[in-house]
Amino acid sequence: MKTLNLQKLLHTLVVAEECSLVAASKRLHITQSALTRSVKSLEDDLGIAIFRRKSTGVELTNEGERLMKRARALLEQAGEFRSEARALSSGSRSVVSFGLDPILSHNLLSIQLKALISESRLMQIQVKVESRSTLLAMLLDKSIDFFMADISDFKPSDISNINIENLHQLRGSFFVRRRHPLSQQQRVSRTDIYDYPILTPTNVHESIWDELRWHGVDADKTERRQQFICPDMAILKDVTMNSNAVLATSDLSVEKECRQGKLVRLDHHVADRSDFRGIGLVTLKDGKLGIHAKDIMSSLAATLREISPQ
Repeated sequence: MKTLNLQKLLHTLVVAEECSLVAASKRLHITQSALTRSVKSLEDDLGIAIFRRKSTGVELTNEGERLMKRARALLEQAGEFRSEARALSSGSRSVVSFGLDPILSHNLLSIQLKALISESRLMQIQVKVESRSTLLAMLLDKSIDFFMADISDFKPSDISNINIENLHQLRGSFFVRRRHPLSQQQRVSRTDIYDYPILTPTNVHESIWDELRWHGVDADKTERRQQFICPDMAILKDVTMNSNAVLATSDLSVEKECRQGKLVRLDHHVADRSDFRGIGLVTLKDGKLGIHAKDIMSSLAATLREISPQ
């Protein structure tokens, strides 16, 4: 038998709780196809069918029901084990690990890391820069203590075991190089934007601005041509400044480049302020944060408000 993959087990447990692949994919913030592959892979690894399909969703087989009774306890034990190992890796409990969305990481870390290096007594600080869906999986797995990201379409009812604290709002926009064909155009339409490759720091199909959703501009037209996803904002900016690609990100993450005239914000209007997204802190409800983690959370929140006033 292959080594048991805990992420696949978590995915399968959520499907069992929701009795629906659609509901489970929304709760986990991954695509339904990716979730289906994960569950099927676990079934193949174990050599049994965990679910049977119904017209209204899925239900556990007898074997699957027996396995899922043990799955939750196993995942909780694995999370506790990982937390304990992480704490002991430095010989003490002075370890903090947290996550940041790519649209926040550069601005916050360039300020916060200097302070942490000079002031913190922590033996080890681990920073994970990933998409929100990845950070959520890491939090549920207890691989990180907390994370900060876009929380606009997070609903506490969807994820029952996390706390969400709203901190701030950031505007999301489209940006191009100074001499881009769209740079001088007024009232740039979504159709015009989708004529060019879209660069994003996180998968807009999952969570970013509604205007950037992965769908056709009109019902009878095909999806847009290209989307390039990379968490490294420096690379995305460089590609944007040296090509005709369009960068979709927060105003904050390209503030310096716009001020220097290297990038231009497109004149693209979005109704109902849907281009403004809430940024917040996400923690486990049953998590026990240490004083160091709480201090870092507080400092990050204060820095975000300072560098991006309302």
